[in-house]
Amino acid sequence: MKKLLTISLALLSLVSIGCEASGHENHSGIQSSISDRKSNATDLNLMLDEVFKTRITDIASQRADVSHIVSKYLHSGMDKKEISDLISNQFEILEKTDNKLFALYKKGEGYLGNRRDFYIELFFSKEGKLLKNKSYLDKSNNI
Repeated sequence: MKKLLTISLALLSLVSIGCEASGHENHSGIQSSISDRKSNATDLNLMLDEVFKTRITDIASQRADVSHIVSKYLHSGMDKKEISDLISNQFEILEKTDNKLFALYKKGEGYLGNRRDFYIELFFSKEGKLLKNKSYLDKSNNI
């Protein structure tokens, strides 16, 4: 009888440990999903900070190529829908086709007469995966 009780308690503790681990995995999966969304938004803010720290050295065109910065945050192979969802709140979509997305950062930087605007042009494969980007910071001196 004593042996049976010991075996029963051992099995019961193993089952409860298994259930607890399973519950933890489910909870951590949900937390991971929430964390990924927050991480993407944070990454977008980091990208914007880095872009607007860029100096415009080309006096003739008043533009700075920031494609290399955008590539760090919106990398090749990303899904078009994922990128659209990510940038839709902060960017105005100027052109959207099957293989191209052209967007302007809504806030820009500065004010009339000394404004810097950030444009992103993204090119996608037929499968909707990001191939490359052409992005630039544009300074307008119009008053």
